[in-house]
Amino acid sequence: MYDLIGDIHGHAAELHRLLEKLGYVPDAQGIYRHPAGRQIIFVGDFIDRGPAIRETLQVVRGMVEGGAALAVMGNHEYNALAFWALDPSGGHLRPHRPHHILQHLRTIEEFSTKERFAEWLDYLAWFQTLPLFLELPGLRVVHACWDARYIAYLREQLPDARVTPDFLLAASRIGSAEFTAIEVTLKGHEAALPSGHHFFDKDGHRRTMVRTAWWLNPAAATYRNYYLESIEALADQAVDLAALPDASYYQDETPVFFGHYWLHGQPVLLTPHSVCLDYSVAKGGELVAYRWHGEQELTAAGLVWV
Repeated sequence: MYDLIGDIHGHAAELHRLLEKLGYVPDAQGIYRHPAGRQIIFVGDFIDRGPAIRETLQVVRGMVEGGAALAVMGNHEYNALAFWALDPSGGHLRPHRPHHILQHLRTIEEFSTKERFAEWLDYLAWFQTLPLFLELPGLRVVHACWDARYIAYLREQLPDARVTPDFLLAASRIGSAEFTAIEVTLKGHEAALPSGHHFFDKDGHRRTMVRTAWWLNPAAATYRNYYLESIEALADQAVDLAALPDASYYQDETPVFFGHYWLHGQPVLLTPHSVCLDYSVAKGGELVAYRWHGEQELTAAGLVWV
């Protein structure tokens, strides 16, 4: 069975504590293993923001390559690949704009020496081995959004769900089918706020597009529970379905596990078949796991955090 862990963002101390709380013990090589043979599944976003990114990568990669864990790619690993990949037309696939550099700065700082930069290039190569999603017997794992339409498209383009250099180039072109599939899968659905409304995100940027709760039926939701930002002027209004041309929601009974959404407060289930494991450890929140025993209907008792 599996223990699924949310976004770490370089918080290695919390990762050590959570693994130990889940009963994992380092072996002679320092790789955490569970005495009963359980495995971890990491939902991505190992890098950026936190104080111990290199150590986090050492723990995660060691477990994956040692057979003690599986992992999917997060948008921060994907962004890193694009940030360092040269664009044939000039520059990089992820342009080195100030906000892109700032988001990636802690990682750049940790691998800034010549010796560590060579190590970083090896980690970039390892990122390319991470699948964009996992579908295992009884459960699904993705960093941000399991939308069957885009999962099917990615399966067609990438039979092993791993990003290739050609796909990375195509996905860097805004408006391409590859771009849209990556945006939804690794960053989630977004919707435009009604005219005149905006919010400021966790980094202080003014936004008029807001992430939406793809695990809920928008026809039965208000803005308070469907928009993943608090817009008090809209909170109790019914969602305007006409403003959601791409709306769909998760209706399957296969449990789906994901991260990405910077939730706050005590960890809870979103629905009986969906749970977000990102509770903002990089902003003083909790590092969260779900201990899965094969159940189809998830329970609050499965949530574990430090």
